[in-house]
Amino acid sequence: MAARTPLKLDGTNVREMASGDYDKVIERMTYLYLSDPSVTLSQVGSSGTLDAMSDTRTQAGAATTHASSFRSEGDTPNVETVTVSYDKISLATASTSTPADTNNIRFPAYISGTDVKAMSVTEMYDTYASDCIDAVIAALPYQISTSTSPPSGYTNVSTTAVFTDTRADAGAYTAGGITETQDQPTTITNYYLHRSNGTDVAYTATPMTINSSGNLEELTSAEFDVICKEMIRYTAENLASNKVRYYIDGSGTSLGTGMVNTKLNSSTYQTREVGGDDYRTQEFPAGSAATISTYYLKARKE
Repeated sequence: MAARTPLKLDGTNVREMASGDYDKVIERMTYLYLSDPSVTLSQVGSSGTLDAMSDTRTQAGAATTHASSFRSEGDTPNVETVTVSYDKISLATASTSTPADTNNIRFPAYISGTDVKAMSVTEMYDTYASDCIDAVIAALPYQISTSTSPPSGYTNVSTTAVFTDTRADAGAYTAGGITETQDQPTTITNYYLHRSNGTDVAYTATPMTINSSGNLEELTSAEFDVICKEMIRYTAENLASNKVRYYIDGSGTSLGTGMVNTKLNSSTYQTREVGGDDYRTQEFPAGSAATISTYYLKARKE
């Protein structure tokens, strides 16, 4: 099969659709898909289907006590790393079916030599699928941001974060508090998931189709919407080399901001004498923030 150029009604004349008409069909299909996607992401409490992301931070080492002297820094346990796994994004697909081809004349008509034929469903895919899926991904169907207020044109998937970067709260540790609680984190940044609403775009022309009497007639926008929406939703879910899929990292288009995992990069040795026979030591997190990893939500077709 191959891509086809549908016929349109231009005043009282039947002509092939122009490239500008085609572009508007792709834009309209993109909107129809984004307003009702067949491949969706959700925020879940745990066990999401996308790869887990790790938030790491340091915590104080275990404290020491001695009856007559402070343990040396070398004999005092080092700060430790705490890792929290975030697997809070899950992918789901709808149960779509191949668009029905009623009497083999449902889809737009085109000229083949001296004949007028109706496109097959395969020709519909060949004509529109790849460009439309590229447009869907380029439109950023989802975005990650650091705000619970969604970007313009987007809706919150959830106001619960899909990833949280924490660090040790260095100011919470004091020598006078030894023995300090080891893990005293503070939240640095929360990251949230948003879904695109799409941008409503009208066709500049709708194609003609062959009716049951064998005559050409112009599809209404509503009729063509039904065909386009069925096709693009099925394509995104099922069509080989054109399926829309989402991942953490890897190849593809980055969707919104990167999710940054940081931790403090140093430690400090502290002592405390409590009375004449209680000498305590402990190492606390200290230093400046270091980036350990940055995760990106990605979209690609496959």
